[in-house]
Amino acid sequence: MLPVLVVAALALGGCAQAAPADSDELATARAGVEELLHGVAYDRFDDIDFAARSVATLTATSGIQLIAIDPAEAATLGDTFGTLDLLVPEAQTVDNAGVTRTAGPFCFRVEFNYYGATTVDDVVATDEFDCPEDATAIIPPPDTTVYPVIPENARDAVHTVLTQLVAEGGSPSTDQIATRIVALLTPPSSEFQSLAQPDVVVDAGRVGVALQDADECLLVKLADDTVTDVYPPAVLLQPGELGCSAGTAIAADDQLQSPH
Repeated sequence: MLPVLVVAALALGGCAQAAPADSDELATARAGVEELLHGVAYDRFDDIDFAARSVATLTATSGIQLIAIDPAEAATLGDTFGTLDLLVPEAQTVDNAGVTRTAGPFCFRVEFNYYGATTVDDVVATDEFDCPEDATAIIPPPDTTVYPVIPENARDAVHTVLTQLVAEGGSPSTDQIATRIVALLTPPSSEFQSLAQPDVVVDAGRVGVALQDADECLLVKLADDTVTDVYPPAVLLQPGELGCSAGTAIAADDQLQSPH
């Protein structure tokens, strides 16, 4: 559970330090940010805006505010591609003697790269800085990426085309097979979606077809005039293994056994 501070009413228009804070209060604020971000510390992001959208989902109910997104050039996947600034609002605490103390606001900067947030010993690294007087909560830019999707009729479309190949005979090219499959696929309804394109391989009379999107891998093969779905262990579909490819669809049975 996140460390809880009793948050006082605070207009975001004035975010200078309201009063000197002792180390315990600063540590509590820092721990709250560290714990909040731990859930996305090892998520993979395309850029700092992707990271900001994930963090904004967490801050929506935490009381902590996202106040700045700063992109940076990254030469490699492990390099920082940007930072996010987070504000823990001014808060009041009551000690055992009943004395009310006000501390904060506190601001922290966190670096992100393709592999997630920068961490030290499995703890999100937070760099404290003086909160700007004009700090205000911000909303990250919307995701306008166009993602490939496998339509609901994809399996039926692939089965139909491969079954037709059996009836027709001949030796169509991989491009011709892919084109026939695409012609049967239901187009996406969103401007931010595109059709996942079939990967097709023909080898020694066998045909393998694969379609992949962010959530699914569809594998179908034609062998011995029979069309069947292929369901390898999920681990084999990961990068570094066989992957979601047409070659996986026609792989030998012993290649489709789980390595674990």
